[in-house]
Amino acid sequence: MEKNNRTKYTGPQRRKYKRLKVFHLAVPIQLQIDERNLAIPGILLDISAGGIGILCFKEIPINTIVNLQIALHHIKTDTIKAKVVWVKQMDNTYRMGLQFIEISKKDFEQISNYVDQHLMEDFYL
Repeated sequence: MEKNNRTKYTGPQRRKYKRLKVFHLAVPIQLQIDERNLAIPGILLDISAGGIGILCFKEIPINTIVNLQIALHHIKTDTIKAKVVWVKQMDNTYRMGLQFIEISKKDFEQISNYVDQHLMEDFYL
């Protein structure tokens, strides 16, 4: 039973960039926090050309800047700089949204193309 009375939104995405859910792939990701030289592991939940959603066992404060690389199917990015824009605790884990703040044109295009391709495939299945 849901804890709130909200219904799931099923309309068109209202985001700047289309988002693709990838949690079923269980893609590991490492977040590197510069000032402490600390690597925090997580699982990639969703991806867009503008950012990612992840699941971690350690909370990272909002506005923290992290470095990360994404390895997803044929995509292997250079280092991307991202900012934690929201955090939601879920039992002993933390669901976080990260916005890309420094990404190469090549990485932006390959992520955007990957998302578009897979959303199109899902549409026709």
